[in-house]
Amino acid sequence: MRQKIISILFAAAFLPVLFWGCSSQPEPTDVLLTKSFNCAVNGDWKLASNFAKRAVEQEPSNVNALILHSLALSYTDQLQSAIDESLKAVKIAPRSFMAQYLKGYLLYRNRNYDQCIEPLRIARSLRPSDMNSAILLAQASLKLRNVTAAAGYYKIIAKDRRFNSEPAPWVGLGMAFLKTKPALARSYFMLAEKRRPENPLVALNLAVVNDSNLRSPLNAVPYYNKFMRLTRNQSGFDALRAKVQKRLTEIAAR
Repeated sequence: MRQKIISILFAAAFLPVLFWGCSSQPEPTDVLLTKSFNCAVNGDWKLASNFAKRAVEQEPSNVNALILHSLALSYTDQLQSAIDESLKAVKIAPRSFMAQYLKGYLLYRNRNYDQCIEPLRIARSLRPSDMNSAILLAQASLKLRNVTAAAGYYKIIAKDRRFNSEPAPWVGLGMAFLKTKPALARSYFMLAEKRRPENPLVALNLAVVNDSNLRSPLNAVPYYNKFMRLTRNQSGFDALRAKVQKRLTEIAAR
């Protein structure tokens, strides 16, 4: 499930480009934010950070400026500084979906899985229709081995019409139950396969759950072979293909 670029979520928060006459006065904050946002959209995060920083310096309590500066910092490998800015935004506007989501998103990126749960829950309560917060909550819960919570969020995602035909939520459900209920995990992986029959990673998941978790290597062989067929001539899978080929050789030797 591909995470959307977070900056898209902020588009409505910024004003259109404003035109001002030449002046020796500092540029208005709205103009700086517009310039920062446009730079972000074009992928120039360093310049976006510079404009957003100037906006924050002019208006330290401007939540939009803090949010955009935080995001730009995160894309210029200054993750801790980005988190610090997001904390300021949340403190000023605790009922802002964007501030809470950004805080949770950045904490997740920083692998602070236990700390990202609360802001993401708040973000989800503020905007239940947004699936990005549900996705991160599912992934973070899985990292924390909270199977019940992870499964609950993945089920919510799977029911959403935008994701019902996608394999990712069903793979997530499979991963949630992989160690505790492998037969159930296999059934979810099969639902993922039904939605994307030619997805090599779904085939590999089915191979592994049959082989390692259900102790049924012969049932795994067709899926291992399917993975090999689907990844033929794809160099990005070379490392995995080598491991799969080794395992197929081991099974055949029994």
